[in-house]
Amino acid sequence: MLKKPGWWFSVLLMVACGTAAGEEADQQTDFSDYFQPDKYEVMLASGVMFSPIGADKGRHTVDYTLTGLQFGWMLTDVGRPVWWRGNWEVALEAMGGEVYKGRGSYIAGGTAWMRYNFVQPNWRLVPYVQAGAGAEGTDMDQRLIGEKFNFNLDVAAGLRCFVTRNWALDFECRYQHISNAKISNHDIGINAVGPMIGLSYFF
Repeated sequence: MLKKPGWWFSVLLMVACGTAAGEEADQQTDFSDYFQPDKYEVMLASGVMFSPIGADKGRHTVDYTLTGLQFGWMLTDVGRPVWWRGNWEVALEAMGGEVYKGRGSYIAGGTAWMRYNFVQPNWRLVPYVQAGAGAEGTDMDQRLIGEKFNFNLDVAAGLRCFVTRNWALDFECRYQHISNAKISNHDIGINAVGPMIGLSYFF
């Protein structure tokens, strides 16, 4: 895997710009049509995670890249016209990354997400919040997580920006907790936070 965490950012931005140049978004498109039951989303996102954070100050540093491929499907329609108008979406993510600062070399696993999209008529910008849980294999600093099989708990907030009728850029801030849930006697845990950028296709 690549040592430079910024590499994927450049690739995603180039893909998005190329897509936008090839297909100009229809000004009359109601993007809320994509947030209805039986509609789907595929997202590729990448970012960097930084640990320790907050109250963990003084713990060993573990900074890592994180790339995920998500498949999401819409569970509900957007509901009544209020400021929190939106819908519920569930997504499954296969993710992996590489440690670039601190002990360890890799993380690979999956996460299930529940997401709420804030959708207003004819808005190109769609904020969202989400929470997820999953499991992974990793050789990150064993002084913190105790063994190579671990679980993750995640929360995130983000913003989608539609650049064409079906494509959107995604900007997200993610928090991730990694620990073995006391499977091992040694389980301090890793708490990390960082930015993600992605590209979504809706259909």
